[in-house]
Amino acid sequence: MAGQEWDWFQREELIGHISDIRVQNLQVERENVQKRTFTRWINLHLGKCKPPLKVKDLFVDIQDGKILMALLEVLSGQKLVSGWTCCTGS
Repeated sequence: MAGQEWDWFQREELIGHISDIRVQNLQVERENVQKRTFTRWINLHLGKCKPPLKVKDLFVDIQDGKILMALLEVLSGQKLVSGWTCCTGS
């Protein structure tokens, strides 16, 4: 009987680990979908810049703030910083 109980606990533990892995995989997949979706949305708006801008890697390309500034200018329709030439038209 003790051997059967141990097998049951091992089985439940294994099922728990498999469930955890599946949840982690779903979280990674959801994050990737969100990143692609947001990148497409940004590129849709950055295409209005003159010259058009494009984000390839969201996390790398926005680090210096230039892309974010251009996006804010396009979305607001306002020149936000004097001397800023990243996005001169919308």
